[in-house]
Amino acid sequence: LAEIPRPQVRLLMHPDDAASRGIAEGDEIRVFNALGEVTTTATIGGWIRRGTVALPKGIWRKHTANGYTGTSLVPDTLTDIAGGACFNDARVQIEKVRSLPNS
Repeated sequence: LAEIPRPQVRLLMHPDDAASRGIAEGDEIRVFNALGEVTTTATIGGWIRRGTVALPKGIWRKHTANGYTGTSLVPDTLTDIAGGACFNDARVQIEKVRSLPNS
């Protein structure tokens, strides 16, 4: 399935979170924590809650600028319900790497 074309992978951020970091639509960003990092571009939208971000599910390594996906940011702890992965508990920081050309 990795050969199926998909739109550019972007991290969704709330406008307030993006503004406080000097991030604009289309800027290259670094999403990171102690476990790893993902380099991609930002998309800004008021439909996501402040303080949270989202990467699309099902992306492959070739879909990000540095070849890593959201799984590189996820702790190896298990949930208290059925012992599943804690994908909803990946705390990250975000910083701008480079501005969109002509911005």
